[in-house]
Amino acid sequence: MERNTEYDPFARLYNRHWGADYRIEVAPIVERLLLSRVADGATVLDVCCGTGQFTEQIRRRGYEIAGVDSSGEMIRYACHNAPGVKFTVADVREFSLGCTFDAAYCIYESLNHVPDAEGLAMAFACIRRHLKPGAPFLFDLNREEAYILYWNNTDAVVEPDNAFITRSVYDEDSKIGRCDITTFDSSGPGWTRQDFTVRQTCHSMSAAQDALHRAGFKNVTLHDARDAGMPGDAGYARTFFLAMA
Repeated sequence: MERNTEYDPFARLYNRHWGADYRIEVAPIVERLLLSRVADGATVLDVCCGTGQFTEQIRRRGYEIAGVDSSGEMIRYACHNAPGVKFTVADVREFSLGCTFDAAYCIYESLNHVPDAEGLAMAFACIRRHLKPGAPFLFDLNREEAYILYWNNTDAVVEPDNAFITRSVYDEDSKIGRCDITTFDSSGPGWTRQDFTVRQTCHSMSAAQDALHRAGFKNVTLHDARDAGMPGDAGYARTFFLAMA
């Protein structure tokens, strides 16, 4: 299977602009729904760990944590942000760490980057193989209302040493959101331009539940992000799933 590397060119911007804010907003939900169910010092797997800011936050809580992400560039930043944590570059649909964990989470709608229901089922099966019996697994997905509201716009950020423009569109027929990004960076001898695209798929809640059950997860519960304590834009039309291995 070809590893998803869409986030490689996005890693620098993600590390600088997105990694910290969501970490603050999601921490109480991960604490209440997931970490409260495991012992202090438990082994935890951060699935699609990105640039590792949240991984480091969990490590500092005393948990024995490992991270996996499909982007080698994201992992490069993660190794700096969470020194000493074991990180693995691998696709969420096909990874093997050779051990099992007491809990796992996958946040910031990372599984919306899986392109189809078959891939989602593969990801859940792979995660399930890395969990001990009865271990909790927590993840979130964006619902379609979020794509309609947030994925049909243009935005720009300009700073002294870099600038970037995002142009996103959501197709209600294909259920695919596409974000075209243009960056300008002055870290080299002159300004350089780069263009790339990241995509997400709007998975239905029922399809996600079905994929979880097929992977062997039990006792699946759904929690609206705002009801769970995530305010503001990040909590809009976002669902957290809690399932037991």
